[in-house]
Amino acid sequence: MADDTQPALGFAHGANARHLQMQAALEKAWNSTCRVVFGRELGKLDEYREWLSGYLPKSGRRKSYLTGREVSVAMDAYSPDAAFVSEGELAQDGGFSLGINQIKDLDSILEGLGERCEYSGNRHLGNSMAVENSDIVIDSQYVANSTNIEESRYVDSSFMVRKGSKCIFGSGILGQGEFLVRVVDSFDQKRSFESSIVGFSTDCYFCHNVLSCRDMLFSFGQRSKSYCIANTPMSREKYLALKAKILSEVADYLQREKSFPSLTELVPAAAPAGVKLSLPAKKDAQDMRLIEKGFATTYNLLLKRQPSSIVDYEQWLAAQGVDMEGVRTPFGEKAWVPKNLPHFRDFPRARVVTMREALEIGKTGAGGKVDGLKSGIAALSQVAFFTPELADGQNMNLVSFPHAFDVVNAYKGHDGVKGEHIGVSSFALNSKYVYGCYRAIESQFALKCCNSQYLNRCMEMDSCNKCADSYFCHNSEALSECMFCFNLKGRRYAVGNTVLPREKYVEVKSAVLAQIEGEIAAKKGLGFSIFDLTGGKGRRA
Repeated sequence: MADDTQPALGFAHGANARHLQMQAALEKAWNSTCRVVFGRELGKLDEYREWLSGYLPKSGRRKSYLTGREVSVAMDAYSPDAAFVSEGELAQDGGFSLGINQIKDLDSILEGLGERCEYSGNRHLGNSMAVENSDIVIDSQYVANSTNIEESRYVDSSFMVRKGSKCIFGSGILGQGEFLVRVVDSFDQKRSFESSIVGFSTDCYFCHNVLSCRDMLFSFGQRSKSYCIANTPMSREKYLALKAKILSEVADYLQREKSFPSLTELVPAAAPAGVKLSLPAKKDAQDMRLIEKGFATTYNLLLKRQPSSIVDYEQWLAAQGVDMEGVRTPFGEKAWVPKNLPHFRDFPRARVVTMREALEIGKTGAGGKVDGLKSGIAALSQVAFFTPELADGQNMNLVSFPHAFDVVNAYKGHDGVKGEHIGVSSFALNSKYVYGCYRAIESQFALKCCNSQYLNRCMEMDSCNKCADSYFCHNSEALSECMFCFNLKGRRYAVGNTVLPREKYVEVKSAVLAQIEGEIAAKKGLGFSIFDLTGGKGRRA
């Protein structure tokens, strides 16, 4: 009699071997990173994972209703009783389809979805391999305990990492990074530790708002500088000697405690007395007419109606976004802080400043002598002012949108890069005409879409790729003219994963959109979203 446990045991042995191989690769990358960043190896990666995870945004851990296995979810905005499966458990083409009698109107579609479809996590897409406990990993290798990782390798306990990054630990919101440990919000940053809003720089430690620099310690609000400690330039020889001493002390502390206080924890909450600024009146031309025009264009294109002011829809648009808090600075200006975003949320409010205030303060050094780690940390009390802003490149008409690079006509959001017509959206990269979106990449004419890329004329899409003219879809790719589809690829004219004749699809779409727009017009919002369409019962059994 055949032993039917053997295939399962074989699978387990294979999975365990892959796990060990992956952990060995990450361990090797961690050791290399420590040698580069701290000057020596610090010990096992697993001993530092709790600390490295400190900057991770709130994600989710669900259980597969099929197998009970843990499912990692990048953005846990789903209803508590939503049904989940792991990406590897999905049946081909989504595993379900609505019957033709369930595709009569919006209510019947929603009822059918609640009984049949499921969300997915542990999504490893494209040319990805050696991935564990991670979600939305695209064309990446050797990734663990992370979310939203694209075209990168050797990444652990990190989020929103892209553009060929490698050896990234406990870091996030970055592209083209190498050898980074607990670095948040950076681009083209190399060999750095415990820093934020840093870019086009190398060898930065305990720094904030530093661009186009190299070899910086305890420095804030600097541009195109080298060999500075606490904003004070020094000779290369003296700097390197002090750097070696300070990093040795940091490494000693890490090896002893398996963690290190964050930059915001090292800085006193109260601002130093006696800091005065004399800045010319701020000239900030803003035109809400252009904001309204862009929103109306997108709304009309997707819902075939003219909206009222974007202000009326803000609460609905912001449901899954970054929550912005207005903070009055010590010098009288107003800054917008993303209060539910890792690291930014911990800025001492008495030390929050605008970018132009930060750059003015950065012209003055700490004044005291820094001869080691303790005195370097003490110097932070004089130079450390945090700004949530990064208005660089060619920007125009930013209204309550503090973090932008080459952005035009943006309203109330955080982090836009090379885009135009962005409203109540965060992490809109190379996109235009996107409203109410969270991490829309290379997309246009998108309304309330999350963690998606290459969308065109889409609404309420979650974790989708290369889709056009589609609404309320999850974890789908290459869809065109589709609605309410889950875990589906390469279809056209589908509703609830069921392909319809074009004429029937157009009829259903027209009726459904009229009902949806009617509710939005009346309530300035919608009573459901792509995140709460399943009820957790009656799955494919």
